[in-house]
Amino acid sequence: MARKFCKHYRAMSENTTCKLGVSYEQFKGKSDLCPCFRQQSTQPLPCELAEYLTPEEAAAEDKWLQERFANMSKARQAIVDELGGPWKRGVLGGSGAIDCPVCGTGALRFSRSGYNGHIHAACTTETCVRWME
Repeated sequence: MARKFCKHYRAMSENTTCKLGVSYEQFKGKSDLCPCFRQQSTQPLPCELAEYLTPEEAAAEDKWLQERFANMSKARQAIVDELGGPWKRGVLGGSGAIDCPVCGTGALRFSRSGYNGHIHAACTTETCVRWME
């Protein structure tokens, strides 16, 4: 699940350079792929400043992502329980705040759409959960 792109990559849709200032323009037409994405470990580095995650860093990132998804799932389930169960067509949405089941110190503010059941939520603790469906 860990990313297979350069540590310095920034979204090309919003940026013209990476974090180190390398212009994406210079690679246009030279390859089918963005130079920041590594396909194989034997592939020559298309950018001399490219750096990729080590196996240890990739494992740590995977662990962090798994924890984030587990926390979001735990918070989402608490919201669904607070609202009386899963969303059903024709049921109104709802909103409110509950004690955050993840950090235990913040308030988990949420809203669930009556149109499609999507939940938007954020804990008042800055480093805790927040998402939009």
